[in-house]
Amino acid sequence: MANKDLRELIAQWGLWAIKNHGKFHYKQIRPVTYEVDNWMTLDCSTFVSWCYKQAGAGDPHGKAFHYNGRGYTGTLIANGKRISKVMARPGDIVIYGAGTGDHAALIVGAGFDPLTASMGQEGDPSFCRVSQDGRPARFYRYDTTQKWPSTEPPKP
Repeated sequence: MANKDLRELIAQWGLWAIKNHGKFHYKQIRPVTYEVDNWMTLDCSTFVSWCYKQAGAGDPHGKAFHYNGRGYTGTLIANGKRISKVMARPGDIVIYGAGTGDHAALIVGAGFDPLTASMGQEGDPSFCRVSQDGRPARFYRYDTTQKWPSTEPPKP
């Protein structure tokens, strides 16, 4: 298996989730199960991790977590490499708020005002521009190389 970069596939999973938002429910619970059945219950940080898992990338919460559903925005911060907004690309993660953060979203479109897939309330995931959130934003990059066979998003 080649260790290809999966960042575009991670972003595709975020886009698939937005098109299929009826399969998702929002709730802050731990641990979270990442298995897709008829619907999933996730919060913001477990949503971005779910996109990484579906694509075959390692857990952005860090090696100690191994997709056990216990990570939160603080573990995303602790295990990511901080980058500038101009460097942000699809597959990177934005964390809003100070300290350990209040919210995480997956970047699905780069540019001056990156487009994100955001899971912040019931009815999400949905599109959100970084500027629409209003809180201070920090951008992080993670290892997006393939760790196991990836899964292509199903056709809507």
